[in-house]
Amino acid sequence: MKNTHVTVKDLVLNQSFQLWVVKPDPKTDAYWKAWSQKHAQYSEIITQAREMVLLLEFNEDTTINQDFVEVWSTIQQDIKTPAQGSSQFLKIASVCIGILLLIPSYFLYHNHVDEVMYSSGYGEIKHIILPDSSSVTLNGNSQLRLSQSDWKNSENRNVFLKGEAFFEVKHINTNGKSRKFLVYTNEMEIEVLGTEFNVNSRRLKTKVILNSGKVQLKIPQESKTSKLIMKPGDLIIFDKEKGDAIINHTNNPEVLTSWRKNQLIFDEVSLDEISKVLKDAYGLTMHFPNDSLKEKRFRGVFLASDIDILKKTLIQAYDIKITKNNEK
Repeated sequence: MKNTHVTVKDLVLNQSFQLWVVKPDPKTDAYWKAWSQKHAQYSEIITQAREMVLLLEFNEDTTINQDFVEVWSTIQQDIKTPAQGSSQFLKIASVCIGILLLIPSYFLYHNHVDEVMYSSGYGEIKHIILPDSSSVTLNGNSQLRLSQSDWKNSENRNVFLKGEAFFEVKHINTNGKSRKFLVYTNEMEIEVLGTEFNVNSRRLKTKVILNSGKVQLKIPQESKTSKLIMKPGDLIIFDKEKGDAIINHTNNPEVLTSWRKNQLIFDEVSLDEISKVLKDAYGLTMHFPNDSLKEKRFRGVFLASDIDILKKTLIQAYDIKITKNNEK
């Protein structure tokens, strides 16, 4: 990036800068850290631009971001620049005025028509057919979104997941080249090389279970991004806080993804893990009389659509209390 007369607006409009703020990867992180050190005179402008990107709630989809800032650019042309010698407050205020004008205009004229979002409520399992005929099954309290223009114009098929989903991906070739299917969570990028896999992204952790085919995980680390190829039966758990990945293998991945077939299969699963399932997918909280009870192991098969049977079983067997979230 050229360093002549760099402004807050220049940085906010820069797609690489946007990605560095909201979802840095080793390449963008190294570039902007080096740029910041080389051009220390812009440290205050960089700080203001970062705050502005966060204020605008930009994300890693720079196509949507650019729609937003193009409206901003148009509005900014009609805003008079403060006279030379004005206070820094007035300079920032002129930018903020543009944002305040921009927000209603953007939602009025764009209304997120380019973005498609699928979501499920607590205890709801939702089946989705994507534009390429791939299918996704959302577990309870989950969200999947994609950009229509991105799917039409990009070489990749990008989706963004919060919660848990099971993917059955259709392979597509365009002009003899395979179109990648990429799943993004807050913790990692998942490139589909196979067909069927499960992704659970909650509690700053991403769990990936591969039923068939292959997937490649891009796991961020301090100085690089590690790539990991999974084989059928592999279970990978990446902890964002710890920055490490645990690799396990199961001979029956169907058990771990049984929820998509309206079953909850627990095979010697701790009550602590069951409590997380109930909280994340059903909005229920288990209250333990003592912490040692959390380590108790439980076995059973239940209908995912009739959670009351599981609740009654746990309450009677362990004398615990289960409430809806936010209840006492």
